[in-house]
Amino acid sequence: MTSHRFAALLMVAQAMLFAAETAAIHQIGSQMSLMQLVLLRSAGGVILALVLARNTGWAVMRTGQLQLQLLRGTISLLYLWVMIYSFSQMPFADATAISYTQVAYIAIFSVLILGEPISPARWAAALMGIVGALLIAKPTFSSWNSVYLVALIGTSLNGLAFVLNRYLQRKDTEITTMFYSNLVPVLGSAPALLMVELPTSETLLWLPGLVLFGPIGMFLGIVALKRARAAVLGPYTLLRLVMSVGIGLVAFHELPDMPGIFGTVLILSGCLLSLSGGNASVEPTKDWRGVGVYPSRI
Repeated sequence: MTSHRFAALLMVAQAMLFAAETAAIHQIGSQMSLMQLVLLRSAGGVILALVLARNTGWAVMRTGQLQLQLLRGTISLLYLWVMIYSFSQMPFADATAISYTQVAYIAIFSVLILGEPISPARWAAALMGIVGALLIAKPTFSSWNSVYLVALIGTSLNGLAFVLNRYLQRKDTEITTMFYSNLVPVLGSAPALLMVELPTSETLLWLPGLVLFGPIGMFLGIVALKRARAAVLGPYTLLRLVMSVGIGLVAFHELPDMPGIFGTVLILSGCLLSLSGGNASVEPTKDWRGVGVYPSRI
């Protein structure tokens, strides 16, 4: 199996885990605050990184680009805050649709930061994915205001974080990137400890979906970015929406309508087009400073 096809499989697995995480959050609902959810999810990521680094110990914290690692973690924290704000202030469908424009941001940042060439086929794949997400989410954008601009900026932060995951692996391991990407959100969400309440038994049943599935999915995405270009894997971030449609059908008996089905087909087609639209594997490229980058293999 080629490296970029293996990376695609990792992204599919990530989408399944993220969809399960979304279902868990849906079930937890308002029983826990969003800051508490962020803290638990990020803490799970830190613990996972330490478990994976059990043979190297504290070496997981060793990095030659600490400032960039902290910047990556801060971007994740800012995105989480913006996401919470936008989903609380906007219609759910509008916020969901805007969040999936990250595919376009991933492509743009791949060019600007990583120096990755993007073929017309991959631009088309990104467009197909965004249109598919719009058909599934069905936004109305009937009350456009400044909150929408904040949501767009927040989505760009998510795309930037995705691209930085690959850039950071020039010098650092996947585990180190995983550690710092979750450490900063843990510290930023620490005030949630002041609002500790004992969860109900029903909530406890769904917490593994948040603490375990989310961090594992995040790590799979980081590993995938050592195997394939960021712009190639961008459309695969939309598979989470497709998986959510499937979970809604199986678990909650929510039947998708024809636009939703067509949107799902578009997203899947975009993923296949992105994978076949030229060489997708990792090759030496030039970063934003014009310096040659040779990502190591796993």
